[in-house]
Amino acid sequence: MKLRKVILSALLLVSLGAPAVMSSATTVNADYEEPGTTVYVLGVIHVADIVTQGNFVPMVSFNADNSVSPVTNRALQNNTPWRSDMRRIGADGEEYFRVSTNEWVNWEYVASNELISE
Repeated sequence: MKLRKVILSALLLVSLGAPAVMSSATTVNADYEEPGTTVYVLGVIHVADIVTQGNFVPMVSFNADNSVSPVTNRALQNNTPWRSDMRRIGADGEEYFRVSTNEWVNWEYVASNELISE
């Protein structure tokens, strides 16, 4: 699972063709990033509930202490594309992609990604 996470992050950054801007860390270790690290990216993620095989993909929001809380009144439809501009490491060590102002999807639900041509 960790290898998939590292590969997915690398592919997203490489496919975007632009250097990432780090907001809270100056170096990136492929095996570990500090919780709270935010990488600015621009792309489309395709979400799918490949974890529990459900019909919807759950989202979370970040709290002030970088912990996450589940979003209980909304979810993303399975097998749909979403624009994402940030990737963040939560206090739980998991990687999340932003799909709304403070709504994020766990990397485990990202089936694929692609560059946005503007």
